[in-house]
Amino acid sequence: MKTLICIAALAIPLIASAERADRFEQTVIASDGAMHYDTIKGVVHASDNVVLTKGSLWIASDSLTVTETPDGYHVYTVHAANGHLARFKQKQDSTDDKWIHGEGSTITYVEKDDLLTIDGHANVKFLASGKVTEEAASAKITYDAHSEQFFTENADGAAKTRSIVTIAARPDPLKKPL
Repeated sequence: MKTLICIAALAIPLIASAERADRFEQTVIASDGAMHYDTIKGVVHASDNVVLTKGSLWIASDSLTVTETPDGYHVYTVHAANGHLARFKQKQDSTDDKWIHGEGSTITYVEKDDLLTIDGHANVKFLASGKVTEEAASAKITYDAHSEQFFTENADGAAKTRSIVTIAARPDPLKKPL
């Protein structure tokens, strides 16, 4: 009996974490332009001010393509046009008010792996209670939402672009708050 109680107690954090996982939420796509959904192939094309929401994940851009993988997961790709940038934001798995915001020319979200890849003028900001705590800029940034880690790199075949990461300073314990 004690073993069952211990196993149940250990499983509670896993259950709580899974309930908040965006990849298990429904996907809602809104568009001001044309939208085509091929239910047999599992492909969606949308254009003109497209907004995708999936739990706390929000992605907006000029066009969107959704494809379904053979194992039933989805890959969402948005493209910015005419000098615009595609944007996203997502709440991090935390009891605090922590969010990640990002933008770039193209954003791809792989549902199965909870992986966001931002290509072209990529910029990512981590916010806590509305204040930027960390920031990264590069040609390409990949964000693993599951592990809450990001990786910067140069775009394939492009001229080298300097990656910049800014990490927030710790508060001075001797300084009085305002």
